[in-house]
Amino acid sequence: MTDRWTLTDADGLQIQVLRYGASWVSCRVPLANEAPREVLLGFDDLASQRRNRGYVGATVGRWANRIAGLELRRGGQAWPLASEPGLTHQLHGGPGGFHQRDWTLLEHSEHQLRLGLHSPDGDQGFPGALDVEVRYSLPGHGAVQIDFHARLQGAQACPVGLTNHAYFQLDGRGRGEQTAGEGGLRWQDVRTQTLQLGASQALPLDGSGLPAGAPAPVSGGALDYRTARLIGQPLDQAFVLDGGDMPAARLQSVDGRVALDLYTSLPALQVYTGHYLAPCTQGCHPQWPDFSAVALEPQYLPDSPHHPEWPQPDCWLEPGQVWVHRNRYQFRSR
Repeated sequence: MTDRWTLTDADGLQIQVLRYGASWVSCRVPLANEAPREVLLGFDDLASQRRNRGYVGATVGRWANRIAGLELRRGGQAWPLASEPGLTHQLHGGPGGFHQRDWTLLEHSEHQLRLGLHSPDGDQGFPGALDVEVRYSLPGHGAVQIDFHARLQGAQACPVGLTNHAYFQLDGRGRGEQTAGEGGLRWQDVRTQTLQLGASQALPLDGSGLPAGAPAPVSGGALDYRTARLIGQPLDQAFVLDGGDMPAARLQSVDGRVALDLYTSLPALQVYTGHYLAPCTQGCHPQWPDFSAVALEPQYLPDSPHHPEWPQPDCWLEPGQVWVHRNRYQFRSR
């Protein structure tokens, strides 16, 4: 059984996707007069992908990010949620989430891959059965597109919020110098790369990454990335996207050779600079250092199922409804 697929477009952009977690683990961007650059974190073997605790490249769900209180509540009903030991919230669907499952191949061609998963009623604690499809495609001109499609069955509504958890290192995976000792390889610190966000508001968060208030303006503060600037700081932060034609995020390498524009139909973006990558990839090959890449995760705001008052579309899917969203990653290189 094939565990890995490769897609290549006419311009030489190439990606690799794993069956395990429907994970996007490689993206080789063509450069002028130079070998293609690997811009995603990944591992040397499938065992490391299964071992990592950083969701590297994975499709996460049913719910990306956090749900507070270890239960889902609506209309006087409550559903206990699966969670990792010691947490007071569910993160990315909890143990055994979509990121830790072998997906079913539905379609594969040179430029497209479609994978499916059935999530039964009660899976991870969520009500209703959910049939999910993820389609990776290369439409050309340096673009990678991920389309999500989910249909809910049963008598109860359920929040649905899938995303991809790729980690981007636009200065190149494997461009670090060899060092002795525990660090292994030293990579470009992602905080030295340039970021711009189409976000005028951010969600205040507590030390657990849970909401500490309503979305608030970023104007003039530490979270104001409306104009391009160095990332410059550790981030594990939820931003409310302004929408429109502007990219949700623009990321540029330190050397200026590669840039990424991220477009999404989802209402928010979690930006995570990987400051726990070292412990989360312990025992993996390679073990990634902290701050060696950034995850740009289109999604709903954390704990959205319990906050219908927030400025975003309703995240609860009704029985029989279909959840459809798209992320588009536009790479530019020279």
